[in-house]
Amino acid sequence: MQFIRTGSAGALLLAAHTCASAQTADPQLVQQSIQQVLVSAGAADSRAQSTTTAIIVGRDEILRHGDASLVDVLKRQPGITLDAGPGKEAAIRMRGMGSGYVAILLNGLPAPGGFSLESISPELIERIEIGRAATAETSSQAVAGAINVIMRRAGPAKSEGANEFKAGSAFLGGQAAPQLLAQHSGRTGTLAYTVAATVKRNLNPIAALSTETGSDPLLLRRTAWTDRQVEDILELAPRMTWQPSTRDSISAQGYLRRRHIDNVKREDESTEIGRPTAFPHAVQRFGTRPLHAYADLAWTRRLDGGARLAAKLSGFHMRREADFVYRSMDVQDRLLESHLVASGPREREWTFSGSWRRPLWGSHSLAAGWEFGRKGRSEYRRERHVDPGGGLLLSSDEDYRASVERSAFFIQDEWDLGPGWSAYAGLRREDLHTTGEGNADTPVDVDAGAWSPVFQMLYKPQRPEDQVGPSGPRDAVRLAVSRTYKAPNIVQLMPRRYTVDNNNNATNPDQQGNPRLRPELALAVDLAWERYFGAADMVSVSVFHKRIRDITLARIVENRGVWTAMPDNAGSATVRGVEFEGKLTRGALAGRLNLARNWSRLDSVPGPDNRIEGQPAYSGNLGLDYAAAASRVDLGATYSYRGRVASRASALIFSDDGSRRQLDLYAVWKHGAKSRLRLSVAGLSQRDYLERLAYEGSRPLERATVFRMRPTWRLVWEQSL
Repeated sequence: MQFIRTGSAGALLLAAHTCASAQTADPQLVQQSIQQVLVSAGAADSRAQSTTTAIIVGRDEILRHGDASLVDVLKRQPGITLDAGPGKEAAIRMRGMGSGYVAILLNGLPAPGGFSLESISPELIERIEIGRAATAETSSQAVAGAINVIMRRAGPAKSEGANEFKAGSAFLGGQAAPQLLAQHSGRTGTLAYTVAATVKRNLNPIAALSTETGSDPLLLRRTAWTDRQVEDILELAPRMTWQPSTRDSISAQGYLRRRHIDNVKREDESTEIGRPTAFPHAVQRFGTRPLHAYADLAWTRRLDGGARLAAKLSGFHMRREADFVYRSMDVQDRLLESHLVASGPREREWTFSGSWRRPLWGSHSLAAGWEFGRKGRSEYRRERHVDPGGGLLLSSDEDYRASVERSAFFIQDEWDLGPGWSAYAGLRREDLHTTGEGNADTPVDVDAGAWSPVFQMLYKPQRPEDQVGPSGPRDAVRLAVSRTYKAPNIVQLMPRRYTVDNNNNATNPDQQGNPRLRPELALAVDLAWERYFGAADMVSVSVFHKRIRDITLARIVENRGVWTAMPDNAGSATVRGVEFEGKLTRGALAGRLNLARNWSRLDSVPGPDNRIEGQPAYSGNLGLDYAAAASRVDLGATYSYRGRVASRASALIFSDDGSRRQLDLYAVWKHGAKSRLRLSVAGLSQRDYLERLAYEGSRPLERATVFRMRPTWRLVWEQSL
């Protein structure tokens, strides 16, 4: 059982004392004893006792709704919204900030470049730790916060094996998407193992209408388009733990994901005023078979005096070869041109990390550690344009190679100052060196890094025991001050251009990296008040203020009739907000409510709406669950709201995304202790969704797209053997 990093110093000392006093005992009994101490320390009220601020999402909550992906679990958490427009990969936002502002961690380490929260099944996850403020031990690239995904450990608690089986299907737009999950766990002496396999299909049908309007020259153009994506997925997740002695523990886990994606898109354009585009009708087909593989090996040794030394070696590999065919036609569907593109990005990454911990002087928990890693990325792109007779119109061959070398060191201390007071102080240094070159690009050689000091404090007012009691109210006041940063990624730095096939303009530009891009630096202050009632009930109010320097914005320019968007540093920004969270349980009913209000201001952009791109002003969730011990049926519902998103990325570019309302329901019928049937639906009450982008320069142009939204039904049989 992995210790929750944000646990209190007292819990760490208790675990260390248990380890030291049991060195001569049976290894299996020692392991079970350690597990019991750590589980109880984390399950009782780990959030209330932890000096560092974190929200712990346990396995029961992760599986409660029967979600298909982890992002659906996270969208119900306080301060988190989901940026998942139709046809694009879902991205998590904290405090309305996404696009690299959120640190995604896998088992406490920065997730590999190709890792996606949307791609991992909730069944493989043990818990999720949501940190609103950075810590020195984890990545300091956490301007908005950090999400640490802890994968399940190996083996059952008992020596005999255990099996789980889930089979069912999702239904979207009258089409079925079956899924099958099987998991086997076992234990042989001090060796425990688990193997999980998942086979499933995802569907993503899209129907939309885009309208373009302009005033100079006059323009009114409508494009109806459909996009049908079918994704078949195979996942394998083996893991094992081995305790060869009372002092040593070795664990390993892997994750293999193979996908087959087939995407067909059709566009039909009609121009009422103005000139049509070069290709009024078009059919696109995109096919790829990406492979993601991850593996790690971890070793932990318990030392004298309650100290602990840990080391981990992890590796990641991604390969994605894709074929893209764009067939352009006139309004009579006569073929004009064919664009044939073959591309193949590859990434390889390894990380070696370690830490040393020791309780000191009865009230301190000292830790220090390191991370070294290297990521390499290569990509080729072969493009051919041919006429209907096969004659060559354009030929382009591009490739590039890039690498990122990363190093980090940290030291931190968590200690009890006195009755009701505890503090955390840490310092982290991260450095990244990015190099790259290609046959069509200028070389890239960029250094990025920062010192990241962190200070957090917890104050728990002392109350007379006769007034509080075991289930009485307990208050906590938190303060956190941190310095974080956001480094540009490889794609943002490489000056390679990604071109659009048709209708290049200010609202549909080509994309190109910027090798002169600098990292963003942020200074943040967080303040929170929490009150806990009993084991599960609580209420919390938190406020935050962040000042960001060298913020990255998209700069859109025209050169010889071609529009290009490029990231660029554009001054400073201020982000602030307030969040409310409440949970209440009465018998078999459990209710939860969270609300968030966010503000931001870009200093270099004139108002109004000069705010962080994609940041909603309002968001919230309201949920109710019913689970009675004597009942064979569990029920639940969550209503989510994300307000309108209006932002101005520059003086001339304005975007406006409509509000979203979503109702998710689930019902679980329990047939005995080991069998259950789950019915869930996601996306009820969704309205058609509007996205609008406007260029307000000398030749104003606006593109508005309305997406048709559909609910997803899911029926799954769950069986334990």
